[in-house]
Amino acid sequence: MTPSKFMHQIESISHWMIYALVLFLFGSEVLEMFTTGDITVKNILTFFIYLEIMQMVSIFFETGKIPVRYPIYISMIGLARYIILEDLKFNEALAISGSILLLSLALVALAYRNKLVKSTGEKVDSI
Repeated sequence: MTPSKFMHQIESISHWMIYALVLFLFGSEVLEMFTTGDITVKNILTFFIYLEIMQMVSIFFETGKIPVRYPIYISMIGLARYIILEDLKFNEALAISGSILLLSLALVALAYRNKLVKSTGEKVDSI
């Protein structure tokens, strides 16, 4: 077995473990909601994070690559969840909102990177 095949198997096993753990966390969150009878915004935002992680892992299994935009989506949702759930001072909330804005600008830059690179004549891998 070549080192690259071995590393690919380790990656695949690790991604399956991540997928299984996210499914477990998702299930435990649903069980907690039904047990307590309480559905909150926290639960919904947590579900979005879990779904983004599952989608990111699914894309890895389909293509062998992880798109850069998915960790950015997860970060944005996590920061929004933090703003909503924590009792923040104005300056803290503003700083975190600025972080979300920077992440949004990064997504815009990723969306237009192919057009920018084509205009310079260079070739870029799709992420």
